[in-house]
Amino acid sequence: MRLRKADGHTQHYFIHHFTVVNRTVLPRSQVCVNMRVPHTIPHNTSLVYQSSEQTQNLPGEVNRTLRAEDVTWDKEIPSTLATLCVKSLASHFQEKRVLGELSEEDQCLLLETLPTDLPLTLTVPLIRDGIYWKRSSQNRWKSMNDVHDYGNSWKRHYLERHLQEHIEKLGPENFVQSEIESLVQLCSPYVKRLSIQQLQAPQPPEFIDGDHCEWPTEVNSIDHISLQPFIKGLVNLEELHVMFGVRGCGMDFAWILFKFSLVDCINIGLGLNSANCLKTFRIHRSTLDDARVSILLQHIMRNTTINRLDFSHCEIGDQGALAIGKLLTVHPALEELILCNNKIGAAGANGLACALSHIASPLKLLDLRLNHIGNQGVTDLCSALANSEHPQELILAGCGFTEETGIKLGQMLQHNTTLQALDISNNNLGEVGGEALSHGIKDNTTLLRLDYRMTGITQEDASSINMSLKSNTNRYRRKQEC
Repeated sequence: MRLRKADGHTQHYFIHHFTVVNRTVLPRSQVCVNMRVPHTIPHNTSLVYQSSEQTQNLPGEVNRTLRAEDVTWDKEIPSTLATLCVKSLASHFQEKRVLGELSEEDQCLLLETLPTDLPLTLTVPLIRDGIYWKRSSQNRWKSMNDVHDYGNSWKRHYLERHLQEHIEKLGPENFVQSEIESLVQLCSPYVKRLSIQQLQAPQPPEFIDGDHCEWPTEVNSIDHISLQPFIKGLVNLEELHVMFGVRGCGMDFAWILFKFSLVDCINIGLGLNSANCLKTFRIHRSTLDDARVSILLQHIMRNTTINRLDFSHCEIGDQGALAIGKLLTVHPALEELILCNNKIGAAGANGLACALSHIASPLKLLDLRLNHIGNQGVTDLCSALANSEHPQELILAGCGFTEETGIKLGQMLQHNTTLQALDISNNNLGEVGGEALSHGIKDNTTLLRLDYRMTGITQEDASSINMSLKSNTNRYRRKQEC
């Protein structure tokens, strides 16, 4: 439906007879007539259809008393008895929970005037998704209110962010199991993603012979609140993102605030055992090392729903990579593995390469960028990929290999039939490696994207590579159209 800016009469008709809901213009008969303009029509739309000063001075406009385009036009008009009753119910809603007994129009007016600081134990079971939860979210958070990231559900938006803030502010000394279980049970039907950006450390111990609170230097790890009841109780949880650390610590900074203990890993792992809907599990920017990742992997092996693991910006070394390689050979659903910026070397890359040779591995994406696996590590991966059906995307940016490995990559591309995307940027391949890639990709029919930036290859080889990629892309599109 195309609308144009019009005079006051047209605006009067538009606002009286139509409502904008989710960017769709609907007849007023399809929505609650008591809903106010600021909620049913976006503010920008209201400004666009605002009458100009010249229009307001027209003879027909000067004497018009009813101005529906003005949200304050009825301020001086006494409210109806029904409106007064609804307002009274809004102010005494905790004592008189009669929402279901009202008509649809009165329910809309009640939800638009209801206080947004009511206890969740009252509002969550009683109030369905809609304007109340939108008002609650916008009143509490002034930014990051994109409901599209939450399945267009304001109720899910509010409860996910509320639970996130509760966890991030909860210190171990304030952890009460019964209270946590009650909150989780209340939010469980609506929470699908839990993103934890910090976890509070316990209060630092005091020295007996001093007045100052300081972290003892000999302490190497601390126990945070247990995430097990949250993961276990959220029955619809599909994504879990955890970062161990404290934001905004200011002058109280200490390295120990960014460490976590083996007990933390055990608690998370026990929660993963019961997470039957979890698809994405991510621990990033944390001190996740070989010992801790091994504990987590023991529990991840029992979870058959996780298809994406992200351990980026951690401290996983060769032993941890070997354990992850073993997981790849037995996990039936793992499709994406992100190990960006860890401490994996050639031995760890060899373990992952052996796992890729395993026929049962369903992996589609392997991200090893910023791990110094070197020439030997990439050579082992090339040997595995020459005859492997997985992965479809491989990221080796900044892995510290040189032109001799570029030759291996070219040979691998001649035989590989499944790889569609390859990132080898920020590695020193030089002219020899670039020439090998150019020759190798000419015999490849499946590779669609190749990132060779900052590799030192010649312009001639780059043009040849681009032509081969374009040919593969056209072939792929024709195949999809058939």
